Amino acid sequence: MKFRTELPAISLSEKISLNDKILTIGSCFSSNIGENLAENKFDCLINPYGTIYDPLSITRLLRLALTSDEPGLETMVQSDGVWKNLLLHSSFSGLSVDELSLKIKARTGQVRKQLESAQWLILTLGSAFVYRFKKTDSFIANCQKLPSNQFTKELIGVQELENDFIDFYKLLKKVNPSIKMMLTVSPVRHIRDGLVENSTSKSILRLLAHNLTKELNSTYYYPAYELVLDDLRDYRYYKEDLIHPTDQATKYIWNHFSQTFFEKDSLAFMKQWEKLRYSLNHRPFNPATLEHQYFLKKTLSELEALSADVDLSKEIDFVKDQLLDDQ
Repeated sequence: MKFRTELPAISLSEKISLNDKILTIGSCFSSNIGENLAENKFDCLINPYGTIYDPLSITRLLRLALTSDEPGLETMVQSDGVWKNLLLHSSFSGLSVDELSLKIKARTGQVRKQLESAQWLILTLGSAFVYRFKKTDSFIANCQKLPSNQFTKELIGVQELENDFIDFYKLLKKVNPSIKMMLTVSPVRHIRDGLVENSTSKSILRLLAHNLTKELNSTYYYPAYELVLDDLRDYRYYKEDLIHPTDQATKYIWNHFSQTFFEKDSLAFMKQWEKLRYSLNHRPFNPATLEHQYFLKKTLSELEALSADVDLSKEIDFVKDQLLDDQ
């Protein structure tokens, strides 16, 4: 008997290779996937502007990076005693406008460099609701705790989002013609919008992703939304807030993601690397014993063998530092 509707791994013509450069951007799912990629030695720039939810804000930030441009001074605001930017996550701040501008400029340069040579861009769409700053009559990504009466909330339709994304896609392809894109819709429900409103918002994002995968070359959809809300349709897979997936659910998604997108060589490396990560995390009571020194030498040998595929110099140095010269 089956008690859930399982979603099998999807067969794709283009896969992620171990040596591919990747950039993730969007909601917290992009951070989660990025952290798993980095943990498995992929060259990944993870959510460089912090958590960003709506497609218009995501494409705007990527455009700034592609054109080496910067947010205007009208987007700088003071909040909680520091300067922040309405287009970025609140984790970006400075004691002055100049300090914040320098931080944004440095990050924008980092993003452009990654985009110029990346094989994959992973975007996670969180909400079709956006906020308009009344003072400038423009959409922003983060209200930065300013009074709510300074903003209006709007739901953006599929066609407007699609037109904006296609415009961004053309610019991206000029900079990096070979880059591939993966779109996901965040499975985290925005209940502050209301359950009915959240459902409408997610529907718009899902249709947007569907349309873009049909219209744009080398653009794929990954069903994180369906995995959590359908395959894992049970509150035991949610944390206490009943919104965010548990660690168990996140691990299940990562395994499904890996089987869908990774080449066989990448999967083989990850299997070996998982065992080595476990070895590296081992903390003995007495590091000087013959048994542990033998264990370290064996681990070092395995790391050196794998280092032909990825840079493991830090891990190799870490093990060498624990080896005793007389054993």
